[in-house]
Amino acid sequence: MYDYTQKWFFGSELRKVLLNHIESSKENNILEIGCFEGLSACFFSDNIMDNTNSSLTCVDPFYITGTVPGITTQNVDENTIKRFKSNITKSKNNSKICLHQKTSDDFFKNNTKMYNFIYIDGCHEIDYINRDMENSFKSLKKNSVMWMDDYMGGGVEGKGQIKRTMDAFLNRHNGEFKLIHVGYQLAIKKLI
Repeated sequence: MYDYTQKWFFGSELRKVLLNHIESSKENNILEIGCFEGLSACFFSDNIMDNTNSSLTCVDPFYITGTVPGITTQNVDENTIKRFKSNITKSKNNSKICLHQKTSDDFFKNNTKMYNFIYIDGCHEIDYINRDMENSFKSLKKNSVMWMDDYMGGGVEGKGQIKRTMDAFLNRHNGEFKLIHVGYQLAIKKLI
């Protein structure tokens, strides 16, 4: 049904265990940073957005690989956003999805909405990871989930740098969250 060039999401821990942490029947206001071809967005649309008031905000500039100095993208080409939009229209709750085609930094400058689930899989440059986590945590409601991809990934800065960056965030916010998942991905539940 969905059109994709990469299978990353199909093996993700989020896809396998998210429903242990999010109630599908409740209102879920979701923020996704980094959307690629929309497979995770479609998963959210198909599985946790049936409540009338649920929504999904997708944020991705869809920079084509190699076109923006200082921004590293993988596998993004002129067809990626077309594939994203096509996949979204096929998803169950597509009318509740809003796309912001911009960087997460630009999105957070004007965001006032609070979310009960945030999935971070955007730019893997260390400065972006740090800002995405900090900005997302500020936009996360109490008792809500923030899920980060590639915790055990290598990234542009070298193997282990993503984990060290995320661990530094956890240390800065010690006591403000509960760790709910640790593996290749990392997830926390905000307590304050």
